[in-house]
Amino acid sequence: MTTTISPLSYSNGTPLVGMPNVALIGLGAIASGYGSPEEEAPYCHVGGLLRSHRLNLHSVADMSAEAREGFASKWGEAVADVRIYDSATELLESVTHDEPLEIVGICVRGPYHFQVVCEVLNAAPRTGTRAIFLEKPPTCSLAEMDELADIARRQNVAITVSYSRHWAPHVLHLEALVREGLIGEVHTVIGYCGQLILSYASHTTDLIRQFSLAQTPGRALSVTARVHHESLQNCQGTMPAGFEPEPHLDQLSIEWSNGVTGTQIGANGDGGSFYVDVFGSKGRVRAGMYAKPQAWDASGQPLDIGDVPQDASVFQIAYEQIALSLRGGEAADCTNETWHEVNEIGFAAIESALDGGLKRMGRRIELPNCNRTRKIWANG
Repeated sequence: MTTTISPLSYSNGTPLVGMPNVALIGLGAIASGYGSPEEEAPYCHVGGLLRSHRLNLHSVADMSAEAREGFASKWGEAVADVRIYDSATELLESVTHDEPLEIVGICVRGPYHFQVVCEVLNAAPRTGTRAIFLEKPPTCSLAEMDELADIARRQNVAITVSYSRHWAPHVLHLEALVREGLIGEVHTVIGYCGQLILSYASHTTDLIRQFSLAQTPGRALSVTARVHHESLQNCQGTMPAGFEPEPHLDQLSIEWSNGVTGTQIGANGDGGSFYVDVFGSKGRVRAGMYAKPQAWDASGQPLDIGDVPQDASVFQIAYEQIALSLRGGEAADCTNETWHEVNEIGFAAIESALDGGLKRMGRRIELPNCNRTRKIWANG
């Protein structure tokens, strides 16, 4: 079931008792490169953490000297006390008992996620790590996902995946209104976003799940999909042996056990990209990070959506959800079984589409997907 955010969790109010230390592994664009110190809602891990009064950015690591220097130069005095290491191994080995790293953000490229997450999980009893915030795409195969989930359960570490558009304040606000019945009973959710299925389109796949299950718990039963086959031809020879290219989504259909139908169009709609239109028995809601929050009744007249919360860094909100969960709160959104399902849908879409022709939907894939070993070069 999709969890909700506390109204206080993205306000800079009273710090949590025993403010959690956070370490970041990888200092690329999504970790540190996007956003700026001056922005109110910076779109990167570092910016979100620095905006929060509930977490402490303790240490960072990157193998690139240029990335390390860029981090220190860009964020300046705000990160003067942050410890900087040249590898994940060095960072983890430096941890002391009196300064545990309760949360570790992992922002390396997709094909290296499995190795780094395993290293963090195996070190968790010594480092005190209780939560991992993992960039998408989480894994290059379902077998990798299964193994990470098994190790994380044994180490008692929660893994949250950064389907970051999920945490936009106005999106969470609209999710709550849909849950409360603003548009009646939800029956259809249509999302818009194409390109790479696991690395990019997965943001909107998560939005479809978020609103399909907003009212009634359920699970994905089956997936059918179609991809742009020319995207596969253009990728040949650009990846290591043993991997397949990551296709671009054309269309995706999801059957949910609660009766809701989900559809993802692999292109922009009239509201742009990264958004969903949520259809209910009494109206419709449009929700997305970059889409104007709107709702209409069954006759097309605007509905009152109340006071829309001010913008905030989605990374601040996500990290604060994780921090609150470590202090006895609900699990953060996009954690454990939630991201497993989004990832499962993505791999099922690839499985379905590669069985299809150039212009028709592939075969129906029931979930869980039987093929756990297909390896996709998910490098977004």
